[in-house]
Amino acid sequence: MSTAPFDSAATDYDAAFTNTPLAHALRSRVWQRLDTLFPPGSRVFELACGTGEDARHLAARGVRVFATDHSEAMLKVARQKCAGLPVEFARLDLHHLEVGILDLGFFDGAFSNFGGLNALSNFQLLVSNLHRLVKPGGRLLFVLMGRWCAWEIFWHLAHGDARTALRRLQRGGVVAQVGAAAMMVYYPSTAELCRAFAPHFRLVRVRPLGNFLPPSYLEPLTRCWWFPFRLFASLDAQLLWPLWADHTIYEWVREAP
Repeated sequence: MSTAPFDSAATDYDAAFTNTPLAHALRSRVWQRLDTLFPPGSRVFELACGTGEDARHLAARGVRVFATDHSEAMLKVARQKCAGLPVEFARLDLHHLEVGILDLGFFDGAFSNFGGLNALSNFQLLVSNLHRLVKPGGRLLFVLMGRWCAWEIFWHLAHGDARTALRRLQRGGVVAQVGAAAMMVYYPSTAELCRAFAPHFRLVRVRPLGNFLPPSYLEPLTRCWWFPFRLFASLDAQLLWPLWADHTIYEWVREAP
């Protein structure tokens, strides 16, 4: 079995990100939408589930989750976290979706949080499979890292690092360090995503996630005494535009055949 980039980060991921006030503030915004889209009794498909934090939240509300990730180390943590809850797990590489997933039946929707889909340079295979898995009228909620991140641009420009400040604008993607491994990361625009998901899925809602709150790698800043965390979290919850955040929340509806 090949090693996934996030295998080396699995052990420390929750302590480094999931359990921080920054992650709680950002994730609560995503959960509000997930709870609205998927009431108890729904059946949803999760891509890049990580350590299972979102799956556990939904399952505790009575949502049945089929959670997938490429990292077996992440899945091991997720299985322990979701023990006793209505969650099934499977190892799935987004770049090589197995035909077997098409035998799972219809889902009420699918979701992926915090940039798991930024590993894809092409969405054609994913969209084709989701079109078969998600029932007509079903919803997709994907949280992707955006092309324009105000925090990243201004922070790195202020530190004299123009290359990092503007890295998301590179069309061919960039190499990112994840724990002890490296992987390619891509930053599609909203227009590119709309084209990729059409005509099977129609974009119905777009919201920034983290215009005022910084990216996770700047999380230590939020613990400084002078950082206005509550104010920024409140502004983030109210600001619907522009899409200058570290992440963007996209919602699609599955069109009828």
